[in-house]
Amino acid sequence: MKVLGIILYLSGLVMSIVKPPIERLACMVVPSGEVCTGVNPIILSIELGLILLGSMLLAQCSKEKLGWMAVSTGVGIAIIGGYSGLSSLVLLGAVLGSMGLVVYKLRR
Repeated sequence: MKVLGIILYLSGLVMSIVKPPIERLACMVVPSGEVCTGVNPIILSIELGLILLGSMLLAQCSKEKLGWMAVSTGVGIAIIGGYSGLSSLVLLGAVLGSMGLVVYKLRR
């Protein structure tokens, strides 16, 4: 189960690096040259689902299940948010990882 969890977790990270959930939209602001972008919710949910499922399978093998799951999920979400430029995902990952560290230390 641990190997399957590692494979799922890493596949979610690799997918977020290769194909971020941000895509160009068909509009362009002509004077400034900015391109409109949007979030693809299907790709984002697949990437987050792989991260969550992988961290759940990884956490089944440890004593401090909730803390480890929160830390690994938070780090994965922060990496996805960092590569795609979504600051809200980076903040969510940082908060989730911090809470996981607190739970991990309290249960130990």
